[in-house]
Amino acid sequence: MVVHEKKQSCVEGVSVVRVMEKSWCEVDGIQVSLRLWDTFGYHDKDRAFAYKGADVVLLCFSTVCPGSLRNVKAVWFPEIQRSCPSTPIILVGTQADLRYLYNDLAYLSLQKGMMYRRIFDKDIVTPAMGRETARDINSPFYETSVLTKFGVDDVFINCARAALVERRKLRFWSTQLRRVQRPLPPKPMPLPLPTMPQIVVPNHQATCNLEPLLYEQYECDVALRAQETCFEAHRVVLAVSSKIFKELFSCRDLLNLTARYRSSSQLDGLQEIALTNIAATSSSDSLPKSRGDFSISPEAPVSPRALSSSDGESPSPTPVENTNTRQYPLLVSYSHPAFASVEVKFHSDPFNPAQSSLMTFVTLHPDITSRAFHWVLEFLYTGHICEVTDQGSVCELQRAAELLGLSSLLKGLDNRKLPDGEFLNAQLQKQIQKAKYHRLRNLSLNTDGFLTDVIFQVDDGQVSAHRVLLMAGCEMMHAMFSNHFLEYSVDVIPFYGINCNTFRTLMEYIYTGETTSIGSADGLSLIVIANQLCLPHLVCKTEAFLHNARQLAQWCEKFLSVRYQEVVQQHYKLFRNLPKDIQENIERQRWPPVWYLQEMEYYDQQTGDYLRNQKQKEREDNSRGCFCFSRRPHHQLDHPA
Repeated sequence: MVVHEKKQSCVEGVSVVRVMEKSWCEVDGIQVSLRLWDTFGYHDKDRAFAYKGADVVLLCFSTVCPGSLRNVKAVWFPEIQRSCPSTPIILVGTQADLRYLYNDLAYLSLQKGMMYRRIFDKDIVTPAMGRETARDINSPFYETSVLTKFGVDDVFINCARAALVERRKLRFWSTQLRRVQRPLPPKPMPLPLPTMPQIVVPNHQATCNLEPLLYEQYECDVALRAQETCFEAHRVVLAVSSKIFKELFSCRDLLNLTARYRSSSQLDGLQEIALTNIAATSSSDSLPKSRGDFSISPEAPVSPRALSSSDGESPSPTPVENTNTRQYPLLVSYSHPAFASVEVKFHSDPFNPAQSSLMTFVTLHPDITSRAFHWVLEFLYTGHICEVTDQGSVCELQRAAELLGLSSLLKGLDNRKLPDGEFLNAQLQKQIQKAKYHRLRNLSLNTDGFLTDVIFQVDDGQVSAHRVLLMAGCEMMHAMFSNHFLEYSVDVIPFYGINCNTFRTLMEYIYTGETTSIGSADGLSLIVIANQLCLPHLVCKTEAFLHNARQLAQWCEKFLSVRYQEVVQQHYKLFRNLPKDIQENIERQRWPPVWYLQEMEYYDQQTGDYLRNQKQKEREDNSRGCFCFSRRPHHQLDHPA
């Protein structure tokens, strides 16, 4: 048994429905006890006992399920007529709020369970359809929403009125029953505020954080020897992070070296020239297959991964003079306290010995220990200063930073001695990242080709880029250059459908994660390329500059739908010039809907008729009375002229 108790909540100010054993309410000055008896849904069972003694029948259907409305006339009304033909019926449409929410993005994103059935436009039951069915079964019609508490009180109050009006036929002498009104016309559900689509910008994947390159060993083009340990690294990363390394790799002999593994057939005569100058030795060492440390005998060369000979031995190249043909191995004349020697020679891929590349081998100063240089590499790639507590390790790191000219690292080590060292280092790290961002941006926009190792052929020319930075900032580029696709082996990669400025904007985004030059790019082609490379954040940033952006177009369509009446009245010709599919979409989503306007018009008409009938009834009641004392109209005497 359900108690319907109308109480004003001090917090929300809404009606409250509570379940109790008994309920009393006052309807038009009469105390009424409300008791509900629900019927079960098994149609093969006899439900006649459920209708016995009922004063009124609530016949409910869902406003988003047309089948339930059809069952009103096909199943339930004939059953009610057989069981209690004289009992008044109230037709109720439930879930009225879903008429507005079924297309709402926030509602669609909710988890509604496995039994949820998607609602489409054809499933909506309008109030006019409900009134037509109510007219056929001769009953009042109401709509309710448990979510918004709309119409729940009105349904039960008008149910009580319908029962009292039916009882008045039997007790026509009761003065209390005379004051009972007939069920009042239902008021349409208030329109909820329309929700505008949210412009969502996905999180960008590309950043100027080069940390993944430190732990993923691919496309390395420089080997640095610190005491007895060799480290593989990337020239472009070291040049961006350190001024000393930038000056080193700007040497004429190191500037335009290839950083890509090539097959022996692709090396052409270059590799043959080098092989003629290689003297075989009895032993050689190779670099590790993964980043880490390994021991080298003092007599061994500077950790080469040399080409394998035909008899299985690994010959070690010997230094030769630099000639016009640029024979390898090549000793580079470069003077700096941090570097003991610099050499360029061929290096075979440990995973595929048939492929080789030219690699720069740098021997560091003996004072730079292996663990100190490992921490230096972490700083150069990530910008973070490692936690070193041992005083001996701190001295080693400081000595390495002094030789390599890393003033930021020295400043960070000094800040740790201060009480507010953490705060100072946090500010220092921001400055380092900002400086690295500007260097990467300049690297992407400059046309001098500094340390570039891949060329893209676009519509209006060629653009050189850095393979390792493209792989670090774009997963599609990483797959293209690491899985032996066609682009892996060719010298020039065709990339048509985009011009040079647009491609440089794409490079800037992949390198830094930001796009400051997007205004000079072709936005449409940039969106196409960004979609092909799976860069949704770049797509959204580009859409902000275009008039036909997808999310912006959706927002504009919703805006026009919400203000449909104003748009049609003031800008009819412009509206009709829109594409046909956009017009249909706006008309389908217009706010308020057509059926709601018709419902409001019907309600105003019914309310006006009801008020006129009430006034007519009051006049009739005032003129009714005893025959002897009833009011008679006063006749005017006609005076003769």
